Amino acid sequence: MNRLTQAGLEIALLAQDAGIDVHVHARRIDDDPDEVALATDTPTPMASLYKVAVAGCWSQLVASGQCDPLAEVVLEPSARTAGPTGISALQDRVVLTQRDCVRLALALSDNECAAAILALIGPCQVQTWLAQIGCQTTHARRGTADAMRAVLAETGGRDLGQALALLADPARDRTTSEYDPALTSSSTARDLTTMLTHLWREEHAAPVRDGMRRQAWRHRIASGFPHDDVVVAGKTGTLGRLRHEIAVIEIPGEVPIAISVLTRSLRPETHQPRIDAAIGAIAQTAVHPLRKSDAA
Repeated sequence: MNRLTQAGLEIALLAQDAGIDVHVHARRIDDDPDEVALATDTPTPMASLYKVAVAGCWSQLVASGQCDPLAEVVLEPSARTAGPTGISALQDRVVLTQRDCVRLALALSDNECAAAILALIGPCQVQTWLAQIGCQTTHARRGTADAMRAVLAETGGRDLGQALALLADPARDRTTSEYDPALTSSSTARDLTTMLTHLWREEHAAPVRDGMRRQAWRHRIASGFPHDDVVVAGKTGTLGRLRHEIAVIEIPGEVPIAISVLTRSLRPETHQPRIDAAIGAIAQTAVHPLRKSDAA
């Protein structure tokens, strides 16, 4: 049994112990075919991972002159997309540039900023970009604003906070179309590392890389790499039972490694730190056998 196969078996045990279904893919961003894979081609709802696709498409449109990164975006409170962080959590009118909207969408998972950029470029352009970069099984069906509206309607919550609390209630088995990859935006663990590899190779995607390197959350993949000199450029995706993260692990002197860890919890509660820690352990297990010097 080689080290890559052994890593897959260890990941399966970690997932079983944490009470999650998991889909994992890890690869270096060079052309080496080595990979660590577990249920890697299973369609899975993206949740907020969709924001990386929106940002990647936007960066391509900037490079082609179709978007102006310094153009102002006016975010009015009357039409604000619900969410717990960033502009979504504010009460007053805000004006940002497009590039700052992208940065907040990635660094803070800001729903309002992501929705504003998606409104500028449209989901059809996001889908076209995904197909062009080789993400053939990824479907950009709806963005954050539409996803939040669906959750509110399907749970009967009066606001997003109550809707998420209803999804998390262990006494009731509530569900949402956001759990169904055939109804919402979905991808696979393999497609998501394909997207990351593209974003790390293209010069125009520098704003996406920078935003992901600034991600505020360190409780999932980054918890597996607690070292000051290791950069974890990540993006979480969280909704109800779904806890995801994709990231590129940048270790000094080594080829960066792209990884996606997509999970669905067997229990509905919102706060499950054991699962977040397991995602870090899974990432560490997947990345370790792929490490390679970047020396020519």
